[in-house]
Amino acid sequence: MKRSTLSRRTFLRGAGGACLALPLLDIMQGCDAPPVSALPQQFRGAGGPKRFVVFWTPNGTIMNDWRPSGSADAYSFGRILQPLESHKQDVLVLDGVDELSAYKGPGDAHQKGTGQGLTGTELQEGDFAGADGLSAGWADGISVDQAIADAVGQETKFRSLEFGVHVYGANVGSRISYRGPAQPIPPENDPTAAFDRIFGDLESDPAAQARKIAERKIVLDAVADDYQRLVKKVGAADKLKLEAHLDAVRDIAMRLDTGGTIGGACQPPVLGEVDDPSKVGNIPATGKLQMDLLAMALACDLTRVASLMWMNSATAKPFPWLDIPEGHHELAHRGDGDADAQEKLTRINIWYCEQFAYLIEKLKAIPEGDGTVLDNTLLIWVNEHQKGNDHDRHEIPYVLAGKCGGAMKTGRWMQVQGDVPHNNLLVGCMNAMGLETTTFGNPKYCTGPLSLA
Repeated sequence: MKRSTLSRRTFLRGAGGACLALPLLDIMQGCDAPPVSALPQQFRGAGGPKRFVVFWTPNGTIMNDWRPSGSADAYSFGRILQPLESHKQDVLVLDGVDELSAYKGPGDAHQKGTGQGLTGTELQEGDFAGADGLSAGWADGISVDQAIADAVGQETKFRSLEFGVHVYGANVGSRISYRGPAQPIPPENDPTAAFDRIFGDLESDPAAQARKIAERKIVLDAVADDYQRLVKKVGAADKLKLEAHLDAVRDIAMRLDTGGTIGGACQPPVLGEVDDPSKVGNIPATGKLQMDLLAMALACDLTRVASLMWMNSATAKPFPWLDIPEGHHELAHRGDGDADAQEKLTRINIWYCEQFAYLIEKLKAIPEGDGTVLDNTLLIWVNEHQKGNDHDRHEIPYVLAGKCGGAMKTGRWMQVQGDVPHNNLLVGCMNAMGLETTTFGNPKYCTGPLSLA
């Protein structure tokens, strides 16, 4: 009997032809465009494609509360990383890597730390004003996420997706991804716009196009019949994936429609009339929506490369949901002896770690092959500094998660010794993703790959 298959580009279609992308199902293997088994071996994980995700936060950390204690394989998290306790076997804590390139070239410390974090090369000369009378232009090279996207992003709907949470302005402090020298990619701050771009496929009927946003709930209800027909064709594992996927789509759409999180009716937010993602108080809810969308885009194999940028470099925003009225940047510049500031900075970084743990949990909850989407992902938490008040870019606090299809060994605290440039880490990420290279960024600051295995 011939085995039933579905196209990997199959959608559930509701009223007026509106579409919802499906997750990557077992029944799709061996079909068009291409199946995982047709990918080059180095780009494959266990039952799914390898994926690369960047999680970026600003203003450094408090190393005394971030750094683990113990030994490489028998360690305890510090206060800041405690939210990762339930995911301890899924993470690699990387300690001791130096962002050496970010001490060279134009710009102030924040501009360099942000622009060079993923590019590993100096900034161009330019007119973006920085501190102490310094200035800079854009980064002068491709970022590692985009170099990976060039290799693995050609068979997906989106070669990469860039999400932002309260990232505003167009300057070197508001961009982490670059297609090439002076080619920054702006992140999308609005979950409603991201939802419609990623999952609201174009309508051929102009009337249906106009109704698409206002009738999102009707569309979701209308795909129910299509879902009932499809679910009869799939196995038990695929049925679970479909049910979880549709539940997640409905949950996100409901939260966008009801105003329970970022607010607004079933339409793009109108600033000044409805709650919107530009409000500081909406940052936590906006961030969770962005992470949900990111996870779904990976699960649907709509992209294999994504990034999430939390606010701008040197952000001065307060954290009212933590009862912290001071701006983050101002707190970061207070002295080490200011116990109040140190405690508030630790709490801010604990909160960021909770968000990182949330994204890990989302990816872990999506079954794929004999494991999960997280097992086939390399998720890396990147900061612009190690320490905020002196802009130290030595011993940058990195945390990596996922096994990248078996290419990364997790469940350990990896301490490197000596002057190990962060370019080496970027090469190591590329190698884990299947790209055969020994250098990245400015070769002056690259001595070879840092193995993650």
